[in-house]
Amino acid sequence: MLSTCKSLLPVINFPCLNILFCVLNLDLNYNSFKEAVIKRLTADIPNPKHILIQKVRRNNGEFLDALVILEDGVNIGPTLYLNHYYSDVAEGLSFSAVYRKIVNCYENNKTTKRIDVGFFTDFHRIRSRLMIKLIHREKNRGFLREDVPHIPFLDLAIVIYGMFPVDPDIGNATILIDNSHLALWETSMEELFPIAMENSRKFLPPQLESLHQVLRDLTDMPGYPTIPVADDPLFPMYVLTNEQNLFGAACMVYDGLLKSYAGQFGSDLYILPSSIHEVILVPFHGIDRMEEFSAMVREVNETQVAPEDILSDHAYYYSLEEDRLHG
Repeated sequence: MLSTCKSLLPVINFPCLNILFCVLNLDLNYNSFKEAVIKRLTADIPNPKHILIQKVRRNNGEFLDALVILEDGVNIGPTLYLNHYYSDVAEGLSFSAVYRKIVNCYENNKTTKRIDVGFFTDFHRIRSRLMIKLIHREKNRGFLREDVPHIPFLDLAIVIYGMFPVDPDIGNATILIDNSHLALWETSMEELFPIAMENSRKFLPPQLESLHQVLRDLTDMPGYPTIPVADDPLFPMYVLTNEQNLFGAACMVYDGLLKSYAGQFGSDLYILPSSIHEVILVPFHGIDRMEEFSAMVREVNETQVAPEDILSDHAYYYSLEEDRLHG
């Protein structure tokens, strides 16, 4: 049971864990925080249970402490990154308040189902669940070189992950495909890539929406202030992701997609990598703004995006005449 869960820890996606910052300077105070969390959980979560913390490697070389709680008969659970919660403590929130957030997140996202991972050994059963994902090549050079098959794409890398449903109310679990899986399935990246590309376009179709509307939807949510949101008539921006908003930046490499959008706009495109989950398209209107847009990307990465969600540090340019993406 535990080994199965460990294999899923770094890659399970749950909505309440999208925190925009983390604390990586682990000192004595942080260690005391982890010990206190485990002690309280051990007393509060009914038996039988398994509570463990495992250091996991995330995207862009980030390592985080993953807390997993498994109750009897369950082999998968939400991954709660304690580094994120310690940020609240560091900013002055009481331990009791942070602990309640941890427990509430666990209670809201736990599942009572067992996941049959036996299908993972059978390539014919998992092939329909393979999808593509874009990550930065240099920031991930270690595990790309050692463990993970990939296809270079500009300064990025196309990797493959497996996605399968956990619970309708929670979402999907995702597992990054590495060389051990290829060996198990007796296959290659050359065989997997077209399969994963076809699956991604089928099950994760692209979604394009104006940034104006995205921000409007956000400010209409309860708890968000109502602020004026206006489009720039000279430089309108559009958010490109997929219908699940999961690793949606990979839509950039869908065959013919950028050409289709550029054709509809009647212009070349600037592409601003907002995160691994989405990019922003800006039609070109005769003014060179590459340096400005690249500076914007870097500023947003430094102030708004979690380190493990950063895709790239500069903008890209798509030429409709060449049908080519430059970066």
